[in-house]
Amino acid sequence: MAKRSSVAQAWKDALRPACRDRGMRFVSGSGFVVDDSYLTELCYPRVFHPDKDPDRLRVIWTVDVKPLAVDEILWDAFLPDVAMGPQMRINRRVNGAFRVQPLRIEEGSLDVLVTDEPNWSPMLDAFDRARTEFIAAYPTVADYVSALEQRGDGIASNRALTRTVTALIAAGRADEAAWVADEASSAGESGGMSSTVDVLEYLSAWAKGPQAYSDFRVSLKPTHDYSAMYETKRSDMSVDLSRAHHRGMMDCHLRDMDGSDPWAIVLSARPPAGVEVDFSTSHYLQAAGSAEAMTIEYCVPGGAEIGAVSVRSVVGHPHESPGEHDVDIVLPRSVETISRHEVFTSQEAAEMFERFYRTDTIGDDYVLRAVEGYRADGRLIDLRQPPVRGHEHC
Repeated sequence: MAKRSSVAQAWKDALRPACRDRGMRFVSGSGFVVDDSYLTELCYPRVFHPDKDPDRLRVIWTVDVKPLAVDEILWDAFLPDVAMGPQMRINRRVNGAFRVQPLRIEEGSLDVLVTDEPNWSPMLDAFDRARTEFIAAYPTVADYVSALEQRGDGIASNRALTRTVTALIAAGRADEAAWVADEASSAGESGGMSSTVDVLEYLSAWAKGPQAYSDFRVSLKPTHDYSAMYETKRSDMSVDLSRAHHRGMMDCHLRDMDGSDPWAIVLSARPPAGVEVDFSTSHYLQAAGSAEAMTIEYCVPGGAEIGAVSVRSVVGHPHESPGEHDVDIVLPRSVETISRHEVFTSQEAAEMFERFYRTDTIGDDYVLRAVEGYRADGRLIDLRQPPVRGHEHC
């Protein structure tokens, strides 16, 4: 008796030529047919021994279908900068990571003896019948939308959303598609794929027209750089943020700060598009210490009166008289000594960081003690009193 694996493999090896004999295409273990409107797939049939029976094989298969247009819409909206040739565009509809899930219209199984010669004709006959009947009943993309409403196939809800939205757009129902996508996003649902944001947001913007989509693409550009510093982890965490789409994560890290992991966070505002990044555009807010007691520093462009292009200051609460520098903020490799009115808790800091993230300012509720200026060439101007040795002072 042949080994189980070799018998099952013989069936799998026979599938490609069987599909080719029927004029079908074949990629990644699946046979499929492309016509003017649809791609129909005999989706990756499986061959195995049921109940570990060495004398039998079971072949199971599904027939899936989708309009050609839905993947084109997904790629135009979600992957506009990815170049694909004609053949790749066909194959990626079957084996791509970013593709619209097809509608399952039939599934079946057949038990055979291990001594039987591989014969895919019954499965391919079932495929041809299911495909012919479906296209006859739902010949257009508009009809396909009706099929989605009438025939459930149990796929994940996020994939189903992307399928519905792309099908609505393909059927000329763009306003409805945008509404479905927006309602799902508002409810916290997703489309099963994401880049800067979830795919449903891309599809919604695309459905609303060229200007809306162009504005959406612009809004995806990062507005801030965010980092959290750790002492014992192998590396710090750094991410780009777009405030139009990303919820700030500062609150969580500020609450977790323990003087070590993490011991500091930095949120930097990027300059406007086309403006070179240099010391004159340094604009950031940073905190160091623990959730119970931390120091916060704010750097903002300015300082021409002292020969600087930007100035870094320690942030403090309003106070009536100068306070003694008598509070030590212990950091992994140094100690920062500040006044009591310059000590912040994580909750107080979170409010400041959120305001800076949303408005690029910390507002007027704080006082600033300048500690360092930066010249255009990067040289430092020590503004502390008294100045610290090793720093230039004006």
